[in-house]
Amino acid sequence: MNNKNAFLIITGPTGVGKTDFVDKLVQKLPCEIINIDVGQFYTPLTIGTAKPDWKNQKTPHHLFDIIDEPKNFTVFEYRRLIEIKLNEIYLKNKLPILVGGSGFYIQSLLFPPQKQQKLENINSYAKDCWEQLYKIDRERALKIDKNDFYRINRALQIYNSTGKKPSEFQPEYKPIGNYFLIILDRARNDLYKKINERVIQMINQGWIDEVKNLDNSWHAFLKEKKLIGYDDILRFINSENGDEDLLTDTIKQKTRNYAKRQITFFKMLTKKIMNAEKTEKTKKLINYSWFNLSENDSEIYIQELLKNIKNK
Repeated sequence: MNNKNAFLIITGPTGVGKTDFVDKLVQKLPCEIINIDVGQFYTPLTIGTAKPDWKNQKTPHHLFDIIDEPKNFTVFEYRRLIEIKLNEIYLKNKLPILVGGSGFYIQSLLFPPQKQQKLENINSYAKDCWEQLYKIDRERALKIDKNDFYRINRALQIYNSTGKKPSEFQPEYKPIGNYFLIILDRARNDLYKKINERVIQMINQGWIDEVKNLDNSWHAFLKEKKLIGYDDILRFINSENGDEDLLTDTIKQKTRNYAKRQITFFKMLTKKIMNAEKTEKTKKLINYSWFNLSENDSEIYIQELLKNIKNK
């Protein structure tokens, strides 16, 4: 690699085929993989997070199974850890490839997050904090659920640290390095078909037993974290008359809805990148690409991508 400060981000909605795409890519260049999927940080969450068999891969993988207990891992902490990992990989003269679908973690690498205050008894604070935000910035408050303490707290911190209304605040565009963002997509019918098939596969692989074997300390955390499917399986386990077919259909629907929200987020993120680049003194090349796996040949795309990497 000529550019020793470059990295790829490969993302897209859940079930789109990120792992298969990356498997093809890593065979053709010296690289290492870094996880950017929140569920895959947690050691006991494997089947339901579609965690790859990373320990048995030829290409080194990083930031999988790094948390053994039910605790949050902030975007602030993630960005700081990524900076360390990138430098370690650069020293090996390899290309870091970040893979996963957690949008807020991706965004944190391009727009530095503000450090969050650590507060306890979150639920008891949420309503009062929302009302406080409503007095400061009605527009922003009405876009946040009254129980979504994370976003309420973040909005209040923006106001307290900058003096600006959160709805008017423009985050600083400061990527941690020279990056190229690839958003994988599919035709909706194709994507939803793959999601449905994967949910059935996960159930057949033992997802319900995975949740049953979790220590009780994980239960409240999973309900708060809302990782798709886990809270539904917990309710199924605790129900006397649980219907597995209904459970499967519910998870399918929620996963499809989640994929739609991810696509909306990635559209918003690329728009933010484009607007931020316009404010730069020197106009840069577009550093993101949407690639539809249903309509295009991934092998040809990867060949072109490799040419561009080698020419940088």
